[in-house]
Amino acid sequence: YYAWHQVYHQTARAPLGNFCLGPEFSREETKQVLENCKLRFRYLLTDGDLIDSTVSQITGDKIVAWMHGRMEFGPRALGNRSILASPLNPYSTENLNIYIKHREPFRKFAASVPAEIASEFFEAGPNARFLATAGRVRPAHRKTFEAAILGQDRVRVHTVSKEDNPLYWQLLHAFGKATGLPVLYNTSFNLFGDPLVCTPRDAVRSFYSSGIDAMVVGRFLLEK
Repeated sequence: YYAWHQVYHQTARAPLGNFCLGPEFSREETKQVLENCKLRFRYLLTDGDLIDSTVSQITGDKIVAWMHGRMEFGPRALGNRSILASPLNPYSTENLNIYIKHREPFRKFAASVPAEIASEFFEAGPNARFLATAGRVRPAHRKTFEAAILGQDRVRVHTVSKEDNPLYWQLLHAFGKATGLPVLYNTSFNLFGDPLVCTPRDAVRSFYSSGIDAMVVGRFLLEK
């Protein structure tokens, strides 16, 4: 590091801007998997249709798997391979932990929130965009985010900017418009003992092996 700066007179390297470095899949690739599995699905023509349908599912107390764009590099779900639930329904979060993730109650969810308004709800540091820190919940919102609180009123905060993940950012704002709370619980899209889903086939297997109610894969919506 010293030699890089002092001997070779090089500037510091640019920080990594995005952890979504894995593969993504085209509409044709995804459709082929769904048709080969003989599944019923809806294709949503626009981002607006996709977001409206997803918000309708979540506000209807459904747990939704969300697969879009490139897979995240590492175990943290940053809004491309996520399972989403509403913080407003304690039964959804209970079902998510017990019947879908099959994990202990003390393992809490992350809370995804638009970066520009995160400070209204949490004390979030700069690394919250990578889900790498925990921040305190503002006192007025402690009861709302009870299912996500780890201890000392801290929550694993995931801040989402329009630049980092525009579709997921739009989804959070649309959920906020519908409910008054632009925050979703976010956990990785995988079942107990499995890695994060990568391909549409991985997603289908996890969806039908669990109690997830609906799944978005690209622009395709599947419901049980």
